[in-house]
Amino acid sequence: MATLLTDVNSVLGIEIGSVQTRAVLFDVVEETYQFLASGSASTTCGEPIFDAMPGVIAAIRDLQEITGRFFLDLNNKLIIPSHGGVEGADRLLITLSWGADLDVVTFGLLNELSLETANRLARTLPLNVVDSFGINDRRSTQAQMDALLAAKPRILIFAGGSDRGATRTVGRTANKIAASLHLFNAEERPIVLFCGNRGMARRVKEILENETSYASTNNIRPEIENEDLAQASFDLNQMVIDEKMNSINGLERIAAFSNEKPQLTGIGFQRVIRFLGKQYDPLRKVLGIDLGSAHVTAAFANHNESQQITLPIGTGYGLENALQQTRFADLEKWLPEALSESQVMDYLWQKTLFPNSLPVSETDLQIELALARHLLCMTMRELELNAGLVSRSFEPVLVGGSILTHAATPWQMLTALLDGIQPLGITPLVIDKHGILSLLGAAAKTNPLLPVQVLESTAFINLATVVSIGSKAKSGTVVLKARLQTAAGKVRELNIKQGELASLPLAFGETAVLMLKPETKVNIADIEIGKEPIKVRGGVCGLVFDTRGRPLTLPKEQVHRLAMLDRWSKPSNQ
Repeated sequence: MATLLTDVNSVLGIEIGSVQTRAVLFDVVEETYQFLASGSASTTCGEPIFDAMPGVIAAIRDLQEITGRFFLDLNNKLIIPSHGGVEGADRLLITLSWGADLDVVTFGLLNELSLETANRLARTLPLNVVDSFGINDRRSTQAQMDALLAAKPRILIFAGGSDRGATRTVGRTANKIAASLHLFNAEERPIVLFCGNRGMARRVKEILENETSYASTNNIRPEIENEDLAQASFDLNQMVIDEKMNSINGLERIAAFSNEKPQLTGIGFQRVIRFLGKQYDPLRKVLGIDLGSAHVTAAFANHNESQQITLPIGTGYGLENALQQTRFADLEKWLPEALSESQVMDYLWQKTLFPNSLPVSETDLQIELALARHLLCMTMRELELNAGLVSRSFEPVLVGGSILTHAATPWQMLTALLDGIQPLGITPLVIDKHGILSLLGAAAKTNPLLPVQVLESTAFINLATVVSIGSKAKSGTVVLKARLQTAAGKVRELNIKQGELASLPLAFGETAVLMLKPETKVNIADIEIGKEPIKVRGGVCGLVFDTRGRPLTLPKEQVHRLAMLDRWSKPSNQ
């Protein structure tokens, strides 16, 4: 029983986003934690109000209207803890993604080892790496000092040395940092996070603590061949939160009602993916992507590793950065109708001015879905280049973001994910329709039961289980015969052709056994075809077969491309 395992029943989560502030309620229903409802309002951290509290109060009032339950007293103060389960909530959680990225600089020893890892650590959070300094930096000492002064960072990340490695070089680098910090005005000196050789932590502290605020964390490269960012990322998150607490009016007043400091949204997201990575096939990975307004957060994990990146691109406030890296051709190839460059780019640049706007026509929606595909492509490329992702074999894939959930149909969401992520093997695709993954991660530390039970609930949409099939057969050729038998004994069969998207009905939550018989040479990642029956689970779009190939290629001729996209706009066998 949940009520016997914890004295906390109701949990109120507040997410202060770049565009929206959301109030989310979790509570125990029939001895199990459930997501009950969410309210939202415009975030008020920025102009013209410059105070987080009005947006939070408005979001909570919206939640009150939806649930009929009061969380605010007559003075607009939060009711924490609850009054007999009728008013208020037992616990408050806060996640935060609002605000400009903080500028950081990184210091390390060798560029290809500790410095590269320090930069990866910075990329786990919404931070802007202004400059990096290593022992093989070709700039003179004076030029490096000048560059550090010009960067004006708020945080300095200092890595270097394995736990039984370099000591003298770490000490010399610490002395160089101290000399440089002395040139700053006292109030402008960056805070330092040391994440290098743990045997040098005390010595580095002695050198730096008289110059600035200092903290140390686990070594991010404890051995030359091993990298561990998890604890350092969490401690860096605390530093960033402290900076934001000092700069965002009202945040400290809200946080006073919580037993824990607020967390950056990405840290909660990373925790959930890391937890799920230990529950599934150890040979594959769990992938999570959040298409946010200001940032795209992506993480993957299995039993042995976890990695996360935060990209300064998004669907609203981060759209300008995304467009600066985007050619019209990157979007045009995904558009199912012929649109001019000016029509598409004007719409998207307009959205940078009004990031909260929603598509009002089918054309607007198709432009946004093309953008979603492109952002997913960019994210996957970054994961491969900078986070060590070597295979696109995932179980499952979880994706969130209003660009997908607010207006698109389930099949439109499905095809956008397949086109952008291009997974291999057999992949369950799940949508975080309520945007609660980061709050579940924030809850996990003190209430691990809550995320476990909510993740198993209907709060998430299982879009489909997708079977990605590789073959060199001619388009339209039957490459595989599928036989699906449900738990109730119902049998469905399908001839699967090359170059198409096809589906068999399999209801949300329903399980079945899939048998595959190849008609030509085909491959499915991590599967021996025809050897054993494959257990699959259904979704809103059923069981989907993707024989379009990897990587996905589209015809250059517009007329052929549009015809192909039209074929994929619905299952080929329906």
